[in-house]
Amino acid sequence: MSSPFAQLAEVRIKEAIDAGEFDNLSGKGQPLDMEGYFSAPSSLRSGFGLLKSASVAPPEVTAMQEIAGLRQQMESATGERATLLRNQLQMREVELAMALERVKRALKADVFD
Repeated sequence: MSSPFAQLAEVRIKEAIDAGEFDNLSGKGQPLDMEGYFSAPSSLRSGFGLLKSASVAPPEVTAMQEIAGLRQQMESATGERATLLRNQLQMREVELAMALERVKRALKADVFD
């Protein structure tokens, strides 16, 4: 016997199907690509899935984007502005290296657990 919540969910899904809410989904009829999901360590999968569902990039990706932006700004900067950008860039690169090291350690711990 299914729970009232499961029954309600089934009713809502049927209503959405009847209303055509699933007709124009991207990738409709195509198999799901689960390779990326299963290539991530089990300890990180739920977090990555949550971030992806919320359309949010992991902090490491955001840091890489910020570093790329700082490098681009440095190309045209001179004098004091160039020095400030260089200091910001170095700080972000160190923060990124530390974050990646934490991820690497988490991956190793996941493999050996």
